[in-house]
Amino acid sequence: MSLKVLIVDDDKMIKLLHTVMVERSNLGNNPRTFSDGKAALDFLNIEFKESEHYLVLLDINMPVMNGWDFLDAIKEQSFANQLHVVMVTSSVDNTEKLKATQYPQVIGFLEKPLKIDNCNYIKTIPSIAPFFN
Repeated sequence: MSLKVLIVDDDKMIKLLHTVMVERSNLGNNPRTFSDGKAALDFLNIEFKESEHYLVLLDINMPVMNGWDFLDAIKEQSFANQLHVVMVTSSVDNTEKLKATQYPQVIGFLEKPLKIDNCNYIKTIPSIAPFFN
């Protein structure tokens, strides 16, 4: 069983920065990047493998399909229980943090941009930790 990292954000610089942080922290190698939730969902619908789990670093505010729409869309997918989502957003709104707790796939809520410490923290979250032990 392996863990694939998906970075979903519409900002090119954030995707580049988050890719560097994910790789430097050994959170993942060669993370896939997407500019919106629909592109990430399309990827999962085509490329999903039962032998893999997916860590999705998900922005909220994006065009086409935002983070909330992505979370709503994956509820009905057979692979939903193999997705682990960390919301990575510039929003510091407590109502959004509270809303995120309503989705079982959401395991964390972090402020952009990701730093090495954030990536190391993600590796300690109970649903993710087994992939790093």
